[in-house]
Amino acid sequence: MHKFLSSPKVQRLREFLMTGRYMMLLFAVAAVFSTFELNVSGVLCFAVIIGITLVVSDDMLATFMPFMFTCLLAAKCYNSFSVFIKHIPLGIVLIICILLHFILYPRKLQFKGQLLLPMLLVSVAVVLGGVGFISKEEYFSGVSLFYIFALGFGMVFLYVLFYSHLTVRKDYSLIDKITLIMVIAGCFASFVTIAFYLIHINEVIETHDLLFMQWRNNYSTFFMLCIPFAFLRGNKKPYSIMLGFVFFFCILLTGSRGGLVFGAIEMLMCCALFILYDKRRRLTYIAICGCLVFAVLIFSREFFSFFGSTLDRLLSAINGILIGEQQEVRYYQYKRGIEDFFNNPILGTGIGYMGNRDVYAGADFSIAWYHCEPIQIAASFGIVGIAAYVYQFVKRMILLWRKPTMFNMTVFLSYISLELMSLVNPGIFSPIPYLLIVTMFFAVVERCNAGELQQAITTGDPKDELPDEPQAEESETVMATVAK
Repeated sequence: MHKFLSSPKVQRLREFLMTGRYMMLLFAVAAVFSTFELNVSGVLCFAVIIGITLVVSDDMLATFMPFMFTCLLAAKCYNSFSVFIKHIPLGIVLIICILLHFILYPRKLQFKGQLLLPMLLVSVAVVLGGVGFISKEEYFSGVSLFYIFALGFGMVFLYVLFYSHLTVRKDYSLIDKITLIMVIAGCFASFVTIAFYLIHINEVIETHDLLFMQWRNNYSTFFMLCIPFAFLRGNKKPYSIMLGFVFFFCILLTGSRGGLVFGAIEMLMCCALFILYDKRRRLTYIAICGCLVFAVLIFSREFFSFFGSTLDRLLSAINGILIGEQQEVRYYQYKRGIEDFFNNPILGTGIGYMGNRDVYAGADFSIAWYHCEPIQIAASFGIVGIAAYVYQFVKRMILLWRKPTMFNMTVFLSYISLELMSLVNPGIFSPIPYLLIVTMFFAVVERCNAGELQQAITTGDPKDELPDEPQAEESETVMATVAK
């Protein structure tokens, strides 16, 4: 087995798995599944691809692109737990592939990450959540145990794996690959959204209105994670700048109210950041923004006629709160969450508490969300949880801003956009994919801060700067890069 895996052919295959050509091949495969509404089959197909990749490749990052396609296809399979649970044998095979990966490509686990302690404290808060309040049946239910593990110590384990395996390499830039994968993911989400409109074009022409998408909030969240990376890739591929605006346009097409508001805020932050610090393309950004504003002004009647329904739904919800005739379910969720916090303010009611399912039942195998991260933390984990999550957030901000490179600021914008969407959706409390993605981002930031040359944001100069105190295992890579 080891002889086969060390052969030149397998080595060339590993290199191919990290190329843009392979990623676009996966794009084409995913596009076929999505276009013909074979989303469940697509999820299963990409799960197989992930398993094969884990066995063949020693690079964990090679699984990130198929993982993103899996999540984007799965996002269209609402309330499909009963469908996927029938494929437990495939899940067992995937677990075996994961174990084989670590057996075939062993690497010492490193517990040196700066975010390890904050994540451990959050894990303790998640485990203690609801103790003394929640019933034993609810606490030890399957869905409760899954979220306790996935939001807590399970994510700590993944963070350690990412920190140990996603190290700076000689054969490619970790930053460039992450950026490329996120941009391609955003392009696929755009393809799915636009294709949905083209397939139902007759309905669009007849109603002159947006189409309903059950998956609009999930796709808007994916778009917001990807937008900053489109701007960052503009450093090397100027056309990618336009992709950021395409992604936001697709957010508008989804009809997501949270995407409309927080996506607009994110776009303003991205434009401000890159106009200020990307001096070589400053005029390009200004020209694009100017042209878009001019186009919206000219076609304002058509623009607001088509996209106005999302704004109407948003204003209707706000007006309902003001005049006391609220029909928005989130209002009742927030109110119940505050009540639940006061019912058990120290440890909360627990992540598995189902006492608020009369307000919002949710899909199969999901918790009774409050659809607002601060309220979810307070209600589920109490003051202990609030302290742990605030500490983790502060440590994340320190990690990103201690060395303000273009990549770190891109991760900052992507992460903050997820936090914003989490004010009105489960967001970051969805362990797969959102929490897993940002956990990987922060592990990569730590590794790249210590071992990869990056563009400093403080000068806006395209010249590279040396990393801070390269770690022993990466020093050879850094020195070889500097010498080159």
